[in-house]
Amino acid sequence: MAVAERAMGLLLTPANLRVWGWRSGMSLVDQGLTSGAGFAVNLLLARWMTPEVYGAFAVAFTGFVFVSGFHSVLLLEPMSVMGPSLHGERLPGYFRAQIAVHVVLVGVLSAAAILAGGVLWRIVPSSPLVGAVLGAGLTLPLLLLLWLVRRMCYVVQRPSIAVTGSALYLVFVAAGLFVLGHLGWLGPFTAFALMGCGSLAAAGLLLWRLRLIKSEPGAESSVSWSVALRENWAYGRWLIGSMVLYSISSQTQTFLVAAFFGLGAAGILRAMQIPSLVMMQVTTAAGLLVLPAFSYDFGRGQVERLRHKVMLVSASLTVGTVSFAAILGLLAGRMEHLLFGGKYAAYAWLMPVLALIPVCAGFSMGYSMGMRASRRPQFDLLANAVAAPVGVVSAVWFMRWWGLAGAAASMGLSFAIYAVVTFCVYRTSPQSAKKIDPSYEFSN
Repeated sequence: MAVAERAMGLLLTPANLRVWGWRSGMSLVDQGLTSGAGFAVNLLLARWMTPEVYGAFAVAFTGFVFVSGFHSVLLLEPMSVMGPSLHGERLPGYFRAQIAVHVVLVGVLSAAAILAGGVLWRIVPSSPLVGAVLGAGLTLPLLLLLWLVRRMCYVVQRPSIAVTGSALYLVFVAAGLFVLGHLGWLGPFTAFALMGCGSLAAAGLLLWRLRLIKSEPGAESSVSWSVALRENWAYGRWLIGSMVLYSISSQTQTFLVAAFFGLGAAGILRAMQIPSLVMMQVTTAAGLLVLPAFSYDFGRGQVERLRHKVMLVSASLTVGTVSFAAILGLLAGRMEHLLFGGKYAAYAWLMPVLALIPVCAGFSMGYSMGMRASRRPQFDLLANAVAAPVGVVSAVWFMRWWGLAGAAASMGLSFAIYAVVTFCVYRTSPQSAKKIDPSYEFSN
């Protein structure tokens, strides 16, 4: 106990709190700007379009999230873990290698999405899903490029740089939305096209600020893209199955709602999920911020400090997300009227139900990032292997009993199962019992 208290005291010094307070603030601002753009797109589409057309966008976006999951587990997460611990002295060259990996990986994923859009066009040419899926496929490389470059800013512990790109993205998308709306051109395809162009502009700015567009020859050690790809695969291969299972447990509900109740019902479910999606972005921002620092600690054998950081992150996020859910439960009706002008008033009660999702995500975030930083992504496969069948089975039965409420309850249950399994695996892992000399200095 004395060792733990001493380690905690070394972490919670005024200097460290100022540094992490600033970084946390910048991370939240960055994530807020990016999610604000996505919030604006979803909000205006939900307000200005019929539920069926917005439902087509929601289904296509859910498919985009599924496809982008491969990008995350094979590029973003490995880069966040391997970059600080293995390539800390040559990050610019390492980042360029990861951009090359991005081109190869996303080219394949984009082609698959465009092919799916072509198949839909042949089968149901008049469906609004056609334009939505094609738009998502065509803009996939640009959207994910911004995700990649923003993650680089977190790897170098400079979320303030990411803020500039996210601000440009928000301004570009916000202005474009009003222009498209004024001209009557706003739809699923043009919404994806707008986000793609904004992502390209913002990514270009961040690449320039990270000094990755130009560099003097010989100024840094280069890293082969094939080496980066092998490292990514060695780490990310464990997460591919996990990502697929996660998508099954958390996104199956949207597709089932669209299939059984129609695109309009899928649009309603997505609209009521918008507030909780914003909070999910906050928890994601926290994870992005702490993962490189966790990896730094693990790479230097400072396991005790890592454990205390893990507990602090999970506790803080749990308190924040529970407070959010409670407030949303009290003000759901007013929130719906503010966002949608009463269009979905009959379904406002779904908002606090869906807000339980970020509560579960916030609780598990610290433990999840701690095990990822420890290069043990296998835990995620186990957690999702348990959550996925629960999500599918509960979605079928709950929707049969309670309709849209059943879909929302199924989402919350699958996230709760994932959080419980993650916590149990972390607590029983061998690393949790390791001790180190706490007389270290906080060097981040």
